[in-house]
Amino acid sequence: MPGIQETQLYCLADRRYYETPARLPDEDTRYPLDRAEPPVGWRRGTGGLWTALHPASAQLPEQGWKIHVSTVPEEAELTLADTARICLEQGVAFKFLRSTRALRLMSAKYMNRSGAGKFITLYPEDEPALLKLLDALGEALDGRSGPYILSDLRIGNAPVHVRYGAFVELWCRDADGERVRAMRHPSGALVPDTRGVVFRIPEWLTVPEPLRPHLAARAAARDDGFPYVVTKALQFSNAGGIYLAEHRTTKQQVVLREARPHCGLDPAGDDAVTRLHREHRALTRLAGLDCVPEVYDVRTVWEHHFLIEEYIEGTTLFDEIVERFPLVRGERTPAELDAYCDWARSVTDGLAQALDRIHARGLRFADVHPANVIIRPDGRVALIDFEYATDLDDQDTPLAGAPGLQAPLGPDRSGAEADAYALWAIWLHILMPLMEVADHDRGKALTLERWARDRYRLGPDAGPPRPAVLAHGLPAGSGEATVDALLRGPAPDWPGIRERLVAGIRAGAAPDRTDRLYPGDLTGFATGGVCAAHGAAGVLYALDRVGAPVPDEHIDWLARTALRRAPDTPGGLFDGLPGIALVLARLGRREEGRELLDRALRAPASASADLLTGRAGTALAALRLAYDGDGPTDRELLDRALRTAWELDSLVRGEDVDGLTAPHSAGLLTGLCGAAFLQLELYGRTGEDWLLDAAGAALAREAGHCVTMPGGSVQVKDGKRHLLYLDQGSGGVALVAQRYLAHREDPVLAALLPGVGQGCVLEFIREPGLFRGRSGLVATAHQLSGTSPGPEVLDSVRNLSWHLVAEQDRLLVPGARLRRFSADLATGAAGVLLALHTVFAAPDERPDLLDVLTLG
Repeated sequence: MPGIQETQLYCLADRRYYETPARLPDEDTRYPLDRAEPPVGWRRGTGGLWTALHPASAQLPEQGWKIHVSTVPEEAELTLADTARICLEQGVAFKFLRSTRALRLMSAKYMNRSGAGKFITLYPEDEPALLKLLDALGEALDGRSGPYILSDLRIGNAPVHVRYGAFVELWCRDADGERVRAMRHPSGALVPDTRGVVFRIPEWLTVPEPLRPHLAARAAARDDGFPYVVTKALQFSNAGGIYLAEHRTTKQQVVLREARPHCGLDPAGDDAVTRLHREHRALTRLAGLDCVPEVYDVRTVWEHHFLIEEYIEGTTLFDEIVERFPLVRGERTPAELDAYCDWARSVTDGLAQALDRIHARGLRFADVHPANVIIRPDGRVALIDFEYATDLDDQDTPLAGAPGLQAPLGPDRSGAEADAYALWAIWLHILMPLMEVADHDRGKALTLERWARDRYRLGPDAGPPRPAVLAHGLPAGSGEATVDALLRGPAPDWPGIRERLVAGIRAGAAPDRTDRLYPGDLTGFATGGVCAAHGAAGVLYALDRVGAPVPDEHIDWLARTALRRAPDTPGGLFDGLPGIALVLARLGRREEGRELLDRALRAPASASADLLTGRAGTALAALRLAYDGDGPTDRELLDRALRTAWELDSLVRGEDVDGLTAPHSAGLLTGLCGAAFLQLELYGRTGEDWLLDAAGAALAREAGHCVTMPGGSVQVKDGKRHLLYLDQGSGGVALVAQRYLAHREDPVLAALLPGVGQGCVLEFIREPGLFRGRSGLVATAHQLSGTSPGPEVLDSVRNLSWHLVAEQDRLLVPGARLRRFSADLATGAAGVLLALHTVFAAPDERPDLLDVLTLG
């Protein structure tokens, strides 16, 4: 799953759907150079938030010393004009962030630190060109401001930095088998082009002599006798780090809060240093309160500012919720729930007292969320991170807060009201930790509150007072009333749900775009918007499976766009051409599907063994397309599938197979269940017993990852995590085991199924999607039971009301991380639609879940 920084990047351009940053609405802040016609002899290019200018007759070398220029928003236009002038005079290609808004957003707190501060990138063709550029830039930009770029070496007193790396897009596999950006070793081999937060030089490279004084100056600046030694990094962001440290002589343990100048810009334009000194002022005013850390000092080291404050022993409320929350473990006794509610009350009571004491000093806190609340070992509550703590009547400094916990307050509301809303939202989040959905529809908070009060048997006076903005409940005819009518009757209204999910999917379609047809998870942009998991193929497959019309225009879009996929990176069943080939064949475009599969088969075989992206999935696609009717029509494809099944069995038996790597965990899509499923499909076609033996061996290995939890559910153990899901988890293991058990007895596998079925209807599931959410698990529970939907399955379906948002005639589904709506198969509406179809369709129309999940 993408990290919080990448997720944030894809939340910038649209409040409804994950959206490529290139579509950021920034026309009113574009730089003149972005709008101007390229000079004669130059050509323009665009990519994401960047605009590039290249000499028309020149071609970039593969790699070399690149120059990065940083800036601050108020100097950006002048710095761009001066840098562009030098590049045009010297014939050097360059790119730049296209607008003030793009610059501010890329400098924000939660953007990727490795790219922070990069405003202009220059590509000198060789070392003499590099040194000539550095001289000119150093003179023109001397004294200008800009963030230090962590991955680079700064040159002199200008915001000019250098780093050696690739100029063009090259890719290779890293030590973990992940596809990463690459540069070329002198031997000719591609090696990872590491883009981290430390200046690194390739081991084969000699640093140009003129750069060495800057290396020495960098080392000298960092060694200034700072009296604290960092013992542990607690958190990193674009603004700086938070560290646990101790004094060199007294050994006192402290927390260091680092602020980098000109970095971590917030909506008001304040940088990390501004906020750090604001925090220092607030903590000084709050001195003596045991609910805030004691402040010791503020220091500047090199150019970074550090606030030195008391280390408060304890754990964050976020970690406490993860550790204690009972509804994910099957602990449902009244005594256990009462104990959790008592703890929630003690936390919120302590938090309310802390906020009252802060307000009494004339300050608001303005950033209440679980990571900023510390629970001391004795249960007392303390608050940390006072970057937004200002006067109670401050209307200029923005409110902070996590998604769903920030007050929907206008400019006439006070800081005390904002903190009161956050207090109520924190209490509800402890009971129902998915408050992000309230950002899509404020009424969701009331739906969650109603459910929590009922489930935990809480009276109307339990918890902090409901905020005034929500005091009157939901208006008649609201979207939440529609969701309730669809889901909370004696039985869910499947025809109504189906109709509205389909309408929601259609409403997001954009056939005029080339980068995506339907909105989905942000990872869909990396695969061109076409793949089965996160792109058009999966959505069209789901619509066709449930009998909804599939527009020819959309099928044309899929076939046309899939042809643009790079032939050397065809992907697998769910992220590439093999899955698209199956969907096109199903939609009546068999020849076009076969052409795409042939492209995939001509590429080097994947190192992955799984169904999601690897060889098992590609072989399954070949097997499916080898048959047209009852018998095989393409023996070559069938033989290919059989060879892959043999390779996968060899891998399970511990043999080395042509660069093939075994999955580290278990599950239908990312484990060896994919190999077992392929082998079972082939067994059904050929009747060869070795395939059944191979499937049993793969499933035995998968079962070794499964453990029984205290509540009785059976889950896959992956490090500290325990997983039930279909992509990685015991749900997928159970589905394939159930199919295997139809052919051969196996007491170990049979013993797993009841516990998996129990786990699949646990009350709390954080996301609604098919691969990693409630809809996939409820469909699995139904498939394992083999009967009409039972009470626990129906209850789990009803709890989709936590997530589904009704707008007009549509139901919308929050995707991964719940930050934006998704229509895709893996995380969004298409997956929910398909899962519920396997539960509620008429018996003669109801498909087998395992076939559905594998695009059958």
